[in-house]
Amino acid sequence: MPQNSRSSGYARLTPGQARMVLLALLLVTVFCVAVTLSPMAQGRVGKPECREGDVVLYRAEVDRIHAGQGYYQAASAELLARGYTTRSVFNWRLPLPIWLIGRMPAVGLGKVLLGLLAAAVLLTAYEALAREGSVWRALGCSVLLTGPLMLCVLGDIFVMPVIWAGVLITLSTCAYGLNRPAWGTVIGLSAAFCCELALPYCAVCAAIAWQNRRRAELAAWAIGLAAWLVYFGLHWVQVAELITPDARAHSDGWIQFGGASFVLSTVQMNSYLLLLPQWVAALYFAAAMFGFAGWHTPLGQRAGLSAALFVAGLGIVGQEFNQYWGSLFAPLFCLGFVQFPQSLRDLWKAAANSAADSGRFQEKHRIG
Repeated sequence: MPQNSRSSGYARLTPGQARMVLLALLLVTVFCVAVTLSPMAQGRVGKPECREGDVVLYRAEVDRIHAGQGYYQAASAELLARGYTTRSVFNWRLPLPIWLIGRMPAVGLGKVLLGLLAAAVLLTAYEALAREGSVWRALGCSVLLTGPLMLCVLGDIFVMPVIWAGVLITLSTCAYGLNRPAWGTVIGLSAAFCCELALPYCAVCAAIAWQNRRRAELAAWAIGLAAWLVYFGLHWVQVAELITPDARAHSDGWIQFGGASFVLSTVQMNSYLLLLPQWVAALYFAAAMFGFAGWHTPLGQRAGLSAALFVAGLGIVGQEFNQYWGSLFAPLFCLGFVQFPQSLRDLWKAAANSAADSGRFQEKHRIG
């Protein structure tokens, strides 16, 4: 039987609790909008770039691999020729998606494959949300998803590993929503093999499997992550041999504590938000996080925890030019945003309830 999620977790709040949450929502929304309008945020938010230099870099690597070179030979040549910092192993992307595209009979097939994965996200997201009881919410999510997923087929952006990881993370989340944990695990691990930045999602899934005592699934995650460690170790060995004594490093490092301004800039990695004023991304962010917080189904908890962990991490790690890392969770945010209208209605009704109504409601839920 599908779970009915027509009501959110906010419906269970007492009037006093609901009013406090409404106040918190208002304050968070005002703060986010203020961040985008502040002079300090200018230059960080509102200038989205899937770093054109990075797109050109990865496309050049793909072309070299397609011509017969190995991945590390191609990456070393292009990174050094274009003046990139190479001292840290984290400046060298994991080889899987770039190598895969380069080894295809035609490079354009990489865009076709990513486009098919994006189409799978649209279909599975619709079905997962429809099973929770709202076809209209499912349709709305499908429309919203075209924003971040449109990046999969625009120009050469398909060569970006983070785009692949973001699509796979959302596809894995929806597979879990369709009660396909085996597919969810395999696809989630694939995201990590494409880009190490997907590891927070893997950690969330492993933690949920542990909490629910699903031993087989937890074992699969443990084996998969162990394999990933071997994969990353081999990558590290290969890169270490290519780092020259005079290799440059980022002067400021990766820990930047960019906070709200950087997080909101990453939220803009959505084709529609790129065309709108920057404060719209702030409203969208607040609404999506509010929707996640009230979404109490297994699908909602997985998507919400993953989005929250990415947001918390990007508040600490990442430089201004890493704005495109928002593609990791941009599709997930669509799932949270479509929960906002119902969540707001439930919260408003809970806040307007009388004390007597609240007592009867709580008694009903205790009995249930």
